[in-house]
Amino acid sequence: MPPSDTRYKTEDVTATKGNEFEDYFLKRELIMGIYEKGFERPSPIQEESIPIALTGSDILARAKNGTGKTAAFCIPALEKIDQDNNVIQGAMPRDVFNTLPPFSCGL
Repeated sequence: MPPSDTRYKTEDVTATKGNEFEDYFLKRELIMGIYEKGFERPSPIQEESIPIALTGSDILARAKNGTGKTAAFCIPALEKIDQDNNVIQGAMPRDVFNTLPPFSCGL
């Protein structure tokens, strides 16, 4: 397990509603991966976007660097993947892909 993040955190990542990743009823394997990567609880951008994304709705969100936007996209995408369906799933629109930093969603 990675060490806890001890960097100073500003309000844009600390002003949460108090949700936990378990509140989103994610697959157990995904929850385990989230914790193994060092996430402790959802950031504000994740609290706002994950429930909406899990319904299949489109989202347009803006937040500063380091607030958890990539995980806010990847967590619902990984949750929706059907491992028994051997086809390409969760393709990212080109305009979204071009704005993301080189980062793996490998939770």
